[in-house]
Amino acid sequence: MDQINGLIEGEVYFSELSMSWWKGIKVTDFIFKDSAGKALVEAEQISTKPHYGSILMGSLSFGETIIDEPRVEINFEGRQPKGAGGVRGEVQKSNERGSIVIPIEEIELVVKGGSLKVTGEPAVTFEAAGINSRLAVSFSGEYPAGGREELLANLEVWAEFGFERAQYMGLNFGSTTGKIQMQDSLLQIGSFSSIVNNGRFNFGGEADFREEPTLFRETGPMQIAKGIQITDEVTRSFLSYLNPIFANVVTISGEIDFSCERLAIPLVGGSRNDAEVIGTVTIRQLRLEASDLLGEILSFVGVAQRGQDIVIEPTRFFLQDGFLRYDDMRMVLGNNPINFRGTIGLDRSLDMAVILPYTTRGETVRIGEEIEGVRISLPLKGTIDNPELDTGKLLEEQLKEELKGRLGEELKERLEDELMEKLLEEFDELLKP
Repeated sequence: MDQINGLIEGEVYFSELSMSWWKGIKVTDFIFKDSAGKALVEAEQISTKPHYGSILMGSLSFGETIIDEPRVEINFEGRQPKGAGGVRGEVQKSNERGSIVIPIEEIELVVKGGSLKVTGEPAVTFEAAGINSRLAVSFSGEYPAGGREELLANLEVWAEFGFERAQYMGLNFGSTTGKIQMQDSLLQIGSFSSIVNNGRFNFGGEADFREEPTLFRETGPMQIAKGIQITDEVTRSFLSYLNPIFANVVTISGEIDFSCERLAIPLVGGSRNDAEVIGTVTIRQLRLEASDLLGEILSFVGVAQRGQDIVIEPTRFFLQDGFLRYDDMRMVLGNNPINFRGTIGLDRSLDMAVILPYTTRGETVRIGEEIEGVRISLPLKGTIDNPELDTGKLLEEQLKEELKGRLGEELKERLEDELMEKLLEEFDELLKP
């Protein structure tokens, strides 16, 4: 045990270890804790039957390896960047040419009743329970130290995964199964479907690890969300980047649909600005309280928010280069449309406009009715957390329209006078002998 702990950055414990030529290897009450306190792995029992003949050939090949009731917790918060810190030991051995040799050629893992908890930055957690999966991994050859491309090119993975429940950023997944395959550096997650927040969630795609940065991409247009119920956490994690009316919301309910035309999410390398999403979002039966921005907008509209459902009609948006943009998001409250357009930065900056359901002539705009004149548009700046609606623009537009109306009447009278004078002059010319 001391020799094992001396080779790894952490400590390994188990209560019992048995080895048999016929029955294989069995480890009971296995525990691993890393030295930084960022990783914990526990398993009630691990049993495997290695192919002992492979050891004579200089590699290890395992048969079915069963892990009963594993529990894995990983915390990436405050993790040091790659290369920081020292190395206590080396599990992988390098040969004289500076290449790393993987001693395990093949392994088939069976996970029964497992659980997983991963905490990332900033404090985003994924949890899954009731994990039952089968994973087959094979690797052959050697690759240069630090050569990720060569390693992945020789790695083959086939897996069937499943879990009873999972939770991520306010999305509560029900029982889910799917398939994963990796070959020639290409990771593929087959399309799968799951019940999430009483709605339907669909997902799938692929990532080519030969690309830098490596992006997970959707392989084609997909209805990702259908009738998913909105929660407070979903609002904080996603919807606040869709429209600032969702910032600082106390209570919220509603259903969301999301159809995706294009999706690219950074996996390795790159930054959040490399993410790209093009899709259409719709929200129905929306009710929310304590949205300061929406309350300010409605104070101009003169519409009571309480007790009314809000509808956000299908809106096509683009997330590219760190900014989410749309040309027209129409929100309907009662019989009045309120429109939004502009950009929202992943840095939470705003450069938008809010179009009120009033014209510069003071006429009210209602759904299905034709209007004359121009609707009042107010600039919206600041940040998602502190939006700044330029209400002074409202008075400016009203003064402009009033001045324009007065000038228009004066111009009309002047033109009429000039036309009458011209006609009289021409009439006088006709009467001259």
